[in-house]
Amino acid sequence: MYKILIVDDNHHFTKALSYLLKDIYKDKIQHIRSASNGEEAVEITKKENFDIIFMDADMPVMDGIEATKRIIDKNRFVVIIAVSFHQEMEYIQEMLEAGARTYIIKEDMDARSLENCFRLIY
Repeated sequence: MYKILIVDDNHHFTKALSYLLKDIYKDKIQHIRSASNGEEAVEITKKENFDIIFMDADMPVMDGIEATKRIIDKNRFVVIIAVSFHQEMEYIQEMLEAGARTYIIKEDMDARSLENCFRLIY
């Protein structure tokens, strides 16, 4: 049973990804939580462990790069998937250096790309 955290300041994207995950993984999801910025995500992960975190790179308050570093520092086993509309190599490299396992361009997210993400768990 997967415990998932979606971190994104775009509420519509968060809802759409949550719906897509529930549609694909139905009975394999224990629960899905969301956070609207990196600081909120860091606080949530201090109290609760997740199997996979979908982390937007560009958010207010604390960006996904800093949040990823802080979360990985406390739990190096969590799988963080960077998600963004940014396709520039600079964003991709910074998120991967921060500890994200892979990077998905939001427009390219589909069932196959999500399946590849879940293969990274354990």
